[in-house]
Amino acid sequence: MGWRGPAQLVLVIGLVLVPALCDGATTNQPHIVFILADDLGYNDVSWHNPDILSPTLEALAREGVILEQNYAQPLCTPSRSALLSGRYPFHVGRQHDVLSPHMPTGLTINVTLLPERLRSAGYSTHMVGKWHQGNCAPEYLPQNRGFDTFLGFWCGQLEHYNHTVQDALDFWDGDRPLPELDGVYATSVFTDRAESIIKEHNASRPLFMYLSAQNPHAPLEVPSEYEELYPATMNADRRTYSAMVTALDDSVGRVVQALKDAGLYSNSVILFVSDNGGSVFSNHGSRDGFAGNNYPLRGDKNTLWEGGTRTPAFIHSPLLERAGYVSHELIHITDWMPTLLRLAGASADGDPLDGFDQWPMLSAGQPSARTEMVYNIDEKLPNAALRIGDMKLLWGDNSGSSDWYPVLEALPNSSDRAPASARRSVRSSLGSLGDYPVYLFNVTADPTERQDLSSLMPETVQAMLERLLELSKELVPADLPDPDPRGAPVDGVWTTGWCEPY
Repeated sequence: MGWRGPAQLVLVIGLVLVPALCDGATTNQPHIVFILADDLGYNDVSWHNPDILSPTLEALAREGVILEQNYAQPLCTPSRSALLSGRYPFHVGRQHDVLSPHMPTGLTINVTLLPERLRSAGYSTHMVGKWHQGNCAPEYLPQNRGFDTFLGFWCGQLEHYNHTVQDALDFWDGDRPLPELDGVYATSVFTDRAESIIKEHNASRPLFMYLSAQNPHAPLEVPSEYEELYPATMNADRRTYSAMVTALDDSVGRVVQALKDAGLYSNSVILFVSDNGGSVFSNHGSRDGFAGNNYPLRGDKNTLWEGGTRTPAFIHSPLLERAGYVSHELIHITDWMPTLLRLAGASADGDPLDGFDQWPMLSAGQPSARTEMVYNIDEKLPNAALRIGDMKLLWGDNSGSSDWYPVLEALPNSSDRAPASARRSVRSSLGSLGDYPVYLFNVTADPTERQDLSSLMPETVQAMLERLLELSKELVPADLPDPDPRGAPVDGVWTTGWCEPY
Protein backbone atom coordinates (compact mmCIF):
# COMPACT_ATOMS: atom_id res chain seq x y z
CA MET A 1 0.00 0.00 0.00
CA GLY A 2 1.14 3.53 -0.57
CA TRP A 3 1.38 6.16 2.12
CA ARG A 4 0.19 9.42 0.70
CA GLY A 5 -0.86 12.07 3.11
CA PRO A 6 0.10 15.31 4.81
CA ALA A 7 3.12 15.77 2.68
CA GLN A 8 5.44 16.69 5.50
CA LEU A 9 7.62 13.65 5.93
CA VAL A 10 11.19 12.93 5.05
CA LEU A 11 12.32 9.34 5.35
CA VAL A 12 16.04 9.03 5.28
CA ILE A 13 14.72 6.19 6.79
CA GLY A 14 15.04 8.45 9.09
CA LEU A 15 14.60 12.09 9.75
CA VAL A 16 11.66 13.74 11.43
CA LEU A 17 11.56 17.48 11.80
CA VAL A 18 9.88 18.69 14.96
CA PRO A 19 9.93 21.90 17.03
CA ALA A 20 12.53 21.32 19.71
CA LEU A 21 12.56 23.29 22.94
CA CYS A 22 15.07 21.38 25.07
CA ASP A 23 18.57 22.49 25.95
CA GLY A 24 20.86 22.38 22.93
CA ALA A 25 17.99 22.14 20.46
CA THR A 26 16.63 24.80 18.15
CA THR A 27 13.16 25.24 16.76
CA ASN A 28 12.18 23.18 13.73
CA GLN A 29 14.94 20.63 14.00
CA PRO A 30 13.64 17.65 12.05
CA HIS A 31 12.97 14.28 13.57
CA ILE A 32 15.29 11.82 11.87
CA VAL A 33 14.39 8.21 11.09
CA PHE A 34 17.21 6.51 9.18
CA ILE A 35 16.37 3.03 7.86
CA LEU A 36 19.26 0.85 6.74
CA ALA A 37 18.31 -2.38 4.95
CA ASP A 38 20.71 -5.32 5.14
CA ASP A 39 21.97 -6.97 1.91
CA LEU A 40 19.14 -5.53 -0.22
CA GLY A 41 20.27 -5.69 -3.84
CA TYR A 42 19.63 -3.28 -6.69
CA ASN A 43 17.13 -5.70 -8.26
CA ASP A 44 15.37 -6.46 -4.96
CA VAL A 45 12.90 -3.54 -4.87
CA SER A 46 9.72 -3.16 -6.88
CA TRP A 47 10.74 0.06 -8.64
CA HIS A 48 13.55 -1.91 -10.27
CA ASN A 49 11.85 -5.32 -10.39
CA PRO A 50 8.03 -5.73 -10.50
CA ASP A 51 8.31 -9.31 -9.23
CA ILE A 52 9.18 -7.92 -5.78
CA LEU A 53 6.25 -6.85 -3.58
CA SER A 54 7.34 -3.65 -1.84
CA PRO A 55 4.40 -1.26 -2.34
CA THR A 56 5.05 0.91 0.72
CA LEU A 57 8.69 1.46 -0.11
CA GLU A 58 7.87 2.19 -3.74
CA ALA A 59 5.16 4.71 -2.85
CA LEU A 60 7.49 6.53 -0.45
CA ALA A 61 10.28 6.47 -3.01
CA ARG A 62 8.16 7.77 -5.88
CA GLU A 63 6.68 10.54 -3.72
CA GLY A 64 10.17 11.51 -2.61
CA VAL A 65 13.42 11.30 -4.56
CA ILE A 66 14.77 7.97 -5.81
CA LEU A 67 18.56 8.02 -5.61
CA GLU A 68 19.80 6.03 -8.59
CA GLN A 69 23.47 6.74 -7.98
CA ASN A 70 23.57 5.96 -4.28
CA TYR A 71 26.69 4.14 -3.11
CA ALA A 72 27.61 2.22 0.01
CA GLN A 73 30.58 0.05 0.93
CA PRO A 74 30.63 -3.56 -0.31
CA LEU A 75 30.11 -5.11 3.17
CA CYS A 76 28.11 -4.61 6.38
CA THR A 77 30.73 -3.45 8.90
CA PRO A 78 32.48 -0.96 6.56
CA SER A 79 29.17 0.59 5.45
CA ARG A 80 27.99 1.07 9.01
CA SER A 81 31.29 2.62 10.06
CA ALA A 82 31.10 5.01 7.08
CA LEU A 83 27.53 6.00 7.91
CA LEU A 84 28.14 6.60 11.60
CA SER A 85 31.56 8.29 11.31
CA GLY A 86 31.28 10.14 7.99
CA ARG A 87 34.72 8.69 7.15
CA TYR A 88 35.85 6.37 4.40
CA PRO A 89 36.60 2.98 6.01
CA PHE A 90 40.25 3.13 4.90
CA HIS A 91 40.62 6.23 7.08
CA VAL A 92 39.57 4.35 10.24
CA GLY A 93 40.94 0.84 9.59
CA ARG A 94 37.59 -0.73 8.68
CA GLN A 95 38.23 -1.34 4.96
CA HIS A 96 38.83 -5.10 5.04
CA ASP A 97 36.11 -7.65 5.77
CA VAL A 98 33.60 -7.64 8.63
CA LEU A 99 33.87 -7.96 12.39
CA SER A 100 33.25 -11.37 13.91
CA PRO A 101 31.91 -11.72 17.48
CA HIS A 102 35.26 -12.97 18.83
CA MET A 103 37.32 -10.05 17.52
CA PRO A 104 39.00 -7.82 20.13
CA THR A 105 38.27 -4.56 18.33
CA GLY A 106 35.51 -2.24 17.12
CA LEU A 107 34.89 1.09 15.44
CA THR A 108 37.60 3.25 16.99
CA ILE A 109 36.50 5.28 20.00
CA ASN A 110 38.68 8.12 18.73
CA VAL A 111 35.99 9.36 16.34
CA THR A 112 32.76 11.14 17.30
CA LEU A 113 29.77 9.36 15.79
CA LEU A 114 26.61 10.81 14.24
CA PRO A 115 24.33 10.04 17.22
CA GLU A 116 26.81 11.67 19.62
CA ARG A 117 26.76 14.86 17.56
CA LEU A 118 22.98 14.83 17.28
CA ARG A 119 22.53 14.25 21.00
CA SER A 120 24.78 17.24 21.67
CA ALA A 121 22.41 19.26 19.48
CA GLY A 122 19.44 18.28 21.63
CA TYR A 123 18.21 15.12 19.94
CA SER A 124 16.72 12.09 21.62
CA THR A 125 18.65 9.23 20.00
CA HIS A 126 17.53 5.62 19.61
CA MET A 127 18.88 2.58 17.81
CA VAL A 128 16.95 -0.52 16.81
CA GLY A 129 18.46 -3.54 15.03
CA LYS A 130 21.91 -4.57 13.85
CA TRP A 131 25.02 -2.90 15.29
CA HIS A 132 28.07 -4.78 13.90
CA GLN A 133 30.63 -2.21 15.06
CA GLY A 134 32.29 -4.23 17.80
CA ASN A 135 31.17 -5.83 21.04
CA CYS A 136 34.32 -6.81 22.97
CA ALA A 137 34.21 -3.75 25.26
CA PRO A 138 31.24 -1.74 26.57
CA GLU A 139 32.81 1.40 25.09
CA TYR A 140 32.13 0.02 21.59
CA LEU A 141 28.42 -0.64 22.17
CA PRO A 142 25.61 1.60 20.86
CA GLN A 143 24.49 2.94 24.23
CA ASN A 144 28.05 4.25 24.75
CA ARG A 145 28.37 5.70 21.25
CA GLY A 146 25.61 8.29 21.42
CA PHE A 147 22.35 6.32 21.59
CA ASP A 148 20.00 6.84 24.54
CA THR A 149 18.45 3.42 23.97
CA PHE A 150 19.33 0.27 22.03
CA LEU A 151 17.36 -2.84 21.20
CA GLY A 152 18.94 -5.27 18.79
CA PHE A 153 21.98 -7.44 18.21
CA TRP A 154 25.71 -6.81 18.30
CA CYS A 155 26.98 -9.19 15.62
CA GLY A 156 26.62 -9.44 11.87
CA GLN A 157 24.13 -12.24 11.31
CA LEU A 158 21.34 -13.43 13.56
CA GLU A 159 18.89 -16.32 13.50
CA HIS A 160 15.62 -14.50 12.92
CA TYR A 161 13.55 -16.53 15.39
CA ASN A 162 15.85 -17.78 18.14
CA HIS A 163 18.16 -14.71 17.98
CA THR A 164 21.39 -16.65 18.22
CA VAL A 165 24.78 -16.33 16.55
CA GLN A 166 26.77 -19.56 16.47
CA ASP A 167 24.23 -21.05 18.91
CA ALA A 168 24.65 -18.27 21.51
CA LEU A 169 22.12 -15.54 22.29
CA ASP A 170 22.79 -12.06 20.85
CA PHE A 171 19.59 -10.10 21.50
CA TRP A 172 19.66 -7.10 23.80
CA ASP A 173 17.64 -4.31 25.34
CA GLY A 174 20.48 -2.08 26.45
CA ASP A 175 22.77 -4.43 28.37
CA ARG A 176 20.00 -6.93 29.22
CA PRO A 177 19.77 -10.13 27.14
CA LEU A 178 16.29 -11.08 25.91
CA PRO A 179 15.86 -14.88 26.04
CA GLU A 180 12.13 -14.43 26.67
CA LEU A 181 11.65 -13.32 23.04
CA ASP A 182 12.77 -16.67 21.65
CA GLY A 183 10.49 -17.62 18.78
CA VAL A 184 9.41 -14.08 17.86
CA TYR A 185 10.49 -12.92 14.40
CA ALA A 186 13.21 -10.32 14.92
CA THR A 187 11.78 -7.85 12.40
CA SER A 188 8.51 -7.86 14.36
CA VAL A 189 10.40 -7.12 17.59
CA PHE A 190 12.26 -4.25 15.93
CA THR A 191 9.10 -2.79 14.45
CA ASP A 192 7.28 -2.96 17.78
CA ARG A 193 10.15 -1.10 19.45
CA ALA A 194 10.27 1.55 16.71
CA GLU A 195 6.52 2.14 17.07
CA SER A 196 6.88 2.39 20.83
CA ILE A 197 9.72 4.94 20.58
CA ILE A 198 7.65 7.12 18.26
CA LYS A 199 4.46 6.80 20.33
CA GLU A 200 6.22 7.71 23.57
CA HIS A 201 8.41 10.46 22.14
CA ASN A 202 8.08 13.94 23.62
CA ALA A 203 7.49 16.07 20.53
CA SER A 204 9.14 19.08 22.17
CA ARG A 205 12.46 17.39 21.49
CA PRO A 206 13.80 16.30 18.07
CA LEU A 207 14.03 12.56 17.45
CA PHE A 208 16.77 10.56 15.77
CA MET A 209 15.99 6.89 15.24
CA TYR A 210 18.43 4.60 13.49
CA LEU A 211 16.44 1.55 12.37
CA SER A 212 19.14 -0.86 11.23
CA ALA A 213 16.95 -3.60 9.76
CA GLN A 214 18.00 -7.24 9.65
CA ASN A 215 16.03 -8.13 6.53
CA PRO A 216 16.68 -9.49 4.02
CA HIS A 217 20.07 -10.76 5.31
CA ALA A 218 20.53 -14.52 5.65
CA PRO A 219 19.57 -16.89 7.16
CA LEU A 220 16.50 -17.08 4.95
CA GLU A 221 13.58 -17.06 7.38
CA VAL A 222 10.21 -15.32 7.19
CA PRO A 223 6.65 -15.77 8.48
CA SER A 224 4.67 -17.97 6.12
CA GLU A 225 2.09 -15.29 5.32
CA TYR A 226 4.73 -13.34 3.42
CA GLU A 227 6.09 -16.34 1.57
CA GLU A 228 2.58 -17.28 0.45
CA LEU A 229 2.37 -14.00 -1.48
CA TYR A 230 4.89 -15.39 -3.98
CA PRO A 231 4.44 -18.23 -6.48
CA ALA A 232 5.37 -21.68 -5.20
CA THR A 233 7.09 -22.28 -8.54
CA MET A 234 9.86 -19.77 -7.74
CA ASN A 235 13.37 -20.82 -6.79
CA ALA A 236 12.85 -21.73 -3.12
CA ASP A 237 15.55 -19.47 -1.72
CA ARG A 238 14.57 -16.57 -3.96
CA ARG A 239 10.96 -16.96 -2.84
CA THR A 240 11.88 -16.73 0.84
CA TYR A 241 14.27 -13.86 0.23
CA SER A 242 11.61 -11.92 -1.71
CA ALA A 243 9.15 -12.51 1.13
CA MET A 244 11.72 -11.09 3.57
CA VAL A 245 11.77 -7.90 1.50
CA THR A 246 7.96 -7.74 1.74
CA ALA A 247 8.18 -8.21 5.52
CA LEU A 248 10.59 -5.26 5.60
CA ASP A 249 8.15 -3.26 3.49
CA ASP A 250 5.42 -3.97 6.04
CA SER A 251 7.72 -2.88 8.85
CA VAL A 252 8.42 0.44 7.17
CA GLY A 253 4.71 0.98 6.64
CA ARG A 254 4.06 0.53 10.36
CA VAL A 255 6.82 2.99 11.25
CA VAL A 256 5.41 5.61 8.88
CA GLN A 257 1.90 5.12 10.26
CA ALA A 258 3.28 5.54 13.79
CA LEU A 259 4.80 8.88 12.77
CA LYS A 260 1.43 9.98 11.44
CA ASP A 261 -0.46 8.81 14.50
CA ALA A 262 1.97 10.65 16.79
CA GLY A 263 1.67 13.90 14.84
CA LEU A 264 5.35 13.81 13.86
CA TYR A 265 4.98 13.00 10.19
CA SER A 266 4.66 16.58 8.96
CA ASN A 267 8.05 17.51 10.37
CA SER A 268 10.01 14.44 9.37
CA VAL A 269 12.71 13.33 6.98
CA ILE A 270 12.89 9.65 6.09
CA LEU A 271 15.85 8.06 4.38
CA PHE A 272 16.03 4.48 3.12
CA VAL A 273 19.37 2.95 2.10
CA SER A 274 20.80 -0.55 1.68
CA ASP A 275 24.18 -1.22 3.26
CA ASN A 276 25.65 -3.09 0.25
CA GLY A 277 24.60 -5.06 -2.79
CA GLY A 278 22.61 -8.26 -2.59
CA SER A 279 24.36 -11.57 -2.05
CA VAL A 280 23.39 -13.60 -5.10
CA PHE A 281 24.84 -16.98 -4.25
CA SER A 282 22.31 -19.48 -2.98
CA ASN A 283 23.01 -22.77 -1.21
CA HIS A 284 19.80 -24.23 -2.54
CA GLY A 285 17.69 -25.95 0.06
CA SER A 286 19.92 -25.06 3.00
CA ARG A 287 17.90 -22.05 4.24
CA ASP A 288 21.28 -20.56 5.10
CA GLY A 289 21.80 -19.48 1.53
CA PHE A 290 21.63 -16.10 -0.15
CA ALA A 291 19.27 -15.12 -2.91
CA GLY A 292 19.64 -11.39 -3.45
CA ASN A 293 20.04 -9.93 -6.90
CA ASN A 294 21.76 -6.91 -8.44
CA TYR A 295 20.99 -7.47 -12.13
CA PRO A 296 21.61 -5.79 -14.53
CA LEU A 297 24.50 -4.41 -12.49
CA ARG A 298 27.70 -6.40 -12.40
CA GLY A 299 28.96 -8.33 -9.41
CA ASP A 300 27.89 -9.37 -5.95
CA LYS A 301 28.05 -8.23 -2.35
CA ASN A 302 31.67 -7.94 -1.20
CA THR A 303 32.86 -6.69 -4.59
CA LEU A 304 33.77 -3.23 -5.89
CA TRP A 305 31.64 -3.74 -9.00
CA GLU A 306 28.48 -1.65 -9.21
CA GLY A 307 26.37 -4.59 -8.05
CA GLY A 308 28.26 -4.70 -4.77
CA THR A 309 28.19 -0.99 -4.02
CA ARG A 310 25.32 0.75 -5.84
CA THR A 311 22.24 0.19 -3.73
CA PRO A 312 18.54 1.09 -3.58
CA ALA A 313 17.89 4.35 -1.76
CA PHE A 314 15.42 7.20 -1.50
CA ILE A 315 14.60 10.24 0.58
CA HIS A 316 11.00 11.15 1.39
CA SER A 317 9.97 14.39 3.05
CA PRO A 318 7.61 17.36 2.90
CA LEU A 319 10.70 19.48 3.44
CA LEU A 320 11.89 18.76 -0.08
CA GLU A 321 11.54 21.70 -2.44
CA ARG A 322 11.32 19.26 -5.32
CA ALA A 323 10.04 15.67 -5.17
CA GLY A 324 8.51 12.91 -7.27
CA TYR A 325 11.47 12.24 -9.54
CA VAL A 326 14.56 10.07 -9.99
CA SER A 327 17.93 11.63 -9.22
CA HIS A 328 21.06 10.48 -11.04
CA GLU A 329 23.37 12.60 -8.91
CA LEU A 330 26.24 10.96 -7.07
CA ILE A 331 25.85 10.34 -3.33
CA HIS A 332 27.89 8.16 -0.94
CA ILE A 333 27.05 6.72 2.47
CA THR A 334 29.57 9.05 4.14
CA ASP A 335 27.48 12.00 2.92
CA TRP A 336 24.59 11.33 5.26
CA MET A 337 26.47 12.51 8.35
CA PRO A 338 27.23 16.08 7.18
CA THR A 339 23.83 16.28 5.48
CA LEU A 340 21.95 15.34 8.63
CA LEU A 341 24.14 17.53 10.81
CA ARG A 342 23.22 20.49 8.61
CA LEU A 343 19.51 19.69 8.90
CA ALA A 344 19.80 19.29 12.66
CA GLY A 345 21.76 22.49 13.14
CA ALA A 346 24.49 20.36 14.74
CA SER A 347 28.19 21.09 14.67
CA ALA A 348 30.40 19.36 12.11
CA ASP A 349 33.55 20.68 13.78
CA GLY A 350 36.16 18.31 15.15
CA ASP A 351 36.90 15.08 13.30
CA PRO A 352 37.54 15.50 9.57
CA LEU A 353 34.72 14.16 7.42
CA ASP A 354 34.91 12.50 4.00
CA GLY A 355 31.24 13.11 3.32
CA PHE A 356 29.61 16.16 1.74
CA ASP A 357 26.48 18.08 2.67
CA GLN A 358 24.06 16.92 -0.03
CA TRP A 359 20.91 18.71 1.15
CA PRO A 360 20.82 21.14 -1.82
CA MET A 361 20.94 18.15 -4.18
CA LEU A 362 18.40 16.13 -2.20
CA SER A 363 16.01 18.99 -1.52
CA ALA A 364 16.17 21.10 -4.66
CA GLY A 365 17.66 18.84 -7.33
CA GLN A 366 20.93 20.76 -7.53
CA PRO A 367 24.12 19.01 -8.75
CA SER A 368 25.87 16.70 -6.33
CA ALA A 369 28.49 18.22 -4.06
CA ARG A 370 30.71 15.30 -5.09
CA THR A 371 32.88 14.90 -8.17
CA GLU A 372 35.06 12.15 -6.67
CA MET A 373 34.27 9.02 -4.67
CA VAL A 374 36.47 6.26 -3.27
CA TYR A 375 34.74 2.89 -3.43
CA ASN A 376 37.43 1.42 -1.18
CA ILE A 377 41.16 0.92 -0.78
CA ASP A 378 41.99 -2.47 0.71
CA GLU A 379 45.67 -3.21 1.12
CA LYS A 380 45.08 -6.83 2.15
CA LEU A 381 43.29 -8.21 -0.90
CA PRO A 382 44.61 -5.93 -2.47
CA ASN A 383 42.13 -3.93 -4.52
CA ALA A 384 40.77 -0.43 -4.90
CA ALA A 385 38.28 1.57 -6.94
CA LEU A 386 37.87 5.26 -7.58
CA ARG A 387 35.30 7.38 -9.36
CA ILE A 388 36.04 10.82 -10.79
CA GLY A 389 33.16 12.38 -12.70
CA ASP A 390 31.71 9.72 -14.99
CA MET A 391 34.81 7.53 -14.92
CA LYS A 392 35.40 4.56 -12.63
CA LEU A 393 38.76 2.84 -12.24
CA LEU A 394 39.15 -0.58 -10.63
CA TRP A 395 42.58 -1.88 -9.71
CA GLY A 396 43.78 -5.06 -8.06
CA ASP A 397 42.13 -8.39 -7.38
CA ASN A 398 38.52 -7.91 -8.45
CA SER A 399 38.11 -11.37 -9.95
CA GLY A 400 35.64 -12.83 -7.47
CA SER A 401 31.94 -12.73 -8.39
CA SER A 402 32.68 -10.42 -11.29
CA ASP A 403 29.92 -11.53 -13.67
CA TRP A 404 26.28 -10.55 -14.20
CA TYR A 405 23.73 -12.72 -12.42
CA PRO A 406 20.14 -12.69 -13.70
CA VAL A 407 17.28 -13.94 -11.53
CA LEU A 408 17.01 -17.48 -12.86
CA GLU A 409 15.92 -20.78 -11.41
CA ALA A 410 19.47 -22.11 -11.30
CA LEU A 411 21.27 -19.76 -8.93
CA PRO A 412 24.16 -19.01 -8.97
CA ASN A 413 25.31 -20.99 -12.01
CA SER A 414 23.48 -18.89 -14.57
CA SER A 415 25.44 -15.78 -15.35
CA ASP A 416 26.83 -13.67 -18.11
CA ARG A 417 30.53 -14.38 -18.26
CA ALA A 418 32.76 -11.35 -18.00
CA PRO A 419 35.71 -11.11 -20.40
CA ALA A 420 39.11 -11.37 -18.80
CA SER A 421 40.74 -7.99 -18.33
CA ALA A 422 44.08 -7.31 -19.91
CA ARG A 423 46.80 -7.06 -17.29
CA ARG A 424 48.44 -3.69 -17.16
CA SER A 425 51.60 -2.85 -15.26
CA VAL A 426 50.93 -0.32 -12.53
CA ARG A 427 54.26 -0.54 -10.72
CA SER A 428 55.08 3.03 -11.59
CA SER A 429 51.95 4.20 -9.77
CA LEU A 430 51.45 1.75 -6.93
CA GLY A 431 54.99 0.69 -6.21
CA SER A 432 55.34 -2.52 -4.28
CA LEU A 433 51.74 -3.60 -4.82
CA GLY A 434 52.83 -5.03 -8.18
CA ASP A 435 50.94 -5.94 -11.34
CA TYR A 436 47.17 -6.37 -11.21
CA PRO A 437 44.33 -5.97 -13.71
CA VAL A 438 43.03 -2.47 -14.33
CA TYR A 439 39.55 -1.65 -15.60
CA LEU A 440 38.11 1.69 -16.66
CA PHE A 441 34.41 2.33 -17.22
CA ASN A 442 32.19 5.29 -17.94
CA VAL A 443 29.56 4.30 -15.38
CA THR A 444 27.18 7.05 -16.45
CA ALA A 445 26.99 5.77 -20.01
CA ASP A 446 27.72 2.16 -19.06
CA PRO A 447 26.41 1.49 -15.53
CA THR A 448 26.52 -2.27 -16.10
CA GLU A 449 30.30 -2.15 -16.67
CA ARG A 450 30.42 -4.08 -19.93
CA GLN A 451 32.82 -1.91 -21.94
CA ASP A 452 36.32 -1.71 -20.45
CA LEU A 453 37.92 1.51 -21.75
CA SER A 454 41.34 1.07 -20.13
CA SER A 455 43.17 0.32 -23.38
CA LEU A 456 41.46 3.23 -25.16
CA MET A 457 42.11 5.87 -22.49
CA PRO A 458 45.59 5.22 -21.04
CA GLU A 459 46.08 8.83 -19.89
CA THR A 460 42.88 8.68 -17.84
CA VAL A 461 43.99 5.37 -16.37
CA GLN A 462 47.36 6.79 -15.37
CA ALA A 463 45.87 9.94 -13.85
CA MET A 464 43.37 7.96 -11.79
CA LEU A 465 46.03 5.49 -10.65
CA GLU A 466 48.15 8.40 -9.48
CA ARG A 467 45.18 9.76 -7.56
CA LEU A 468 44.68 6.35 -5.94
CA LEU A 469 48.33 6.31 -4.94
CA GLU A 470 47.95 9.73 -3.36
CA LEU A 471 44.86 8.61 -1.44
CA SER A 472 46.52 5.37 -0.33
CA LYS A 473 49.07 7.42 1.64
CA GLU A 474 46.20 8.32 4.01
CA LEU A 475 45.32 4.68 4.66
CA VAL A 476 45.07 3.44 8.24
CA PRO A 477 46.09 -0.24 8.26
CA ALA A 478 43.16 -2.63 8.34
CA ASP A 479 42.16 -3.40 11.93
CA LEU A 480 41.09 -7.03 11.83
CA PRO A 481 42.83 -8.98 14.61
CA ASP A 482 42.59 -12.72 15.06
CA PRO A 483 39.64 -14.00 17.08
CA ASP A 484 40.26 -14.00 20.82
CA PRO A 485 39.15 -17.00 22.93
CA ARG A 486 38.20 -14.59 25.72
CA GLY A 487 35.26 -13.60 23.53
CA ALA A 488 33.60 -17.02 23.74
CA PRO A 489 29.97 -17.01 24.93
CA VAL A 490 29.28 -17.50 28.63
CA ASP A 491 26.26 -19.65 29.59
CA GLY A 492 25.03 -19.47 26.01
CA VAL A 493 25.16 -15.67 25.73
CA TRP A 494 27.69 -13.45 23.96
CA THR A 495 29.58 -11.14 26.30
CA THR A 496 31.40 -7.84 26.45
CA GLY A 497 34.16 -6.45 28.67
CA TRP A 498 36.96 -8.79 27.61
CA CYS A 499 39.14 -6.40 25.54
CA GLU A 500 40.61 -2.95 25.82
CA PRO A 501 38.96 -0.36 23.51
CA TYR A 502 41.07 1.92 21.35
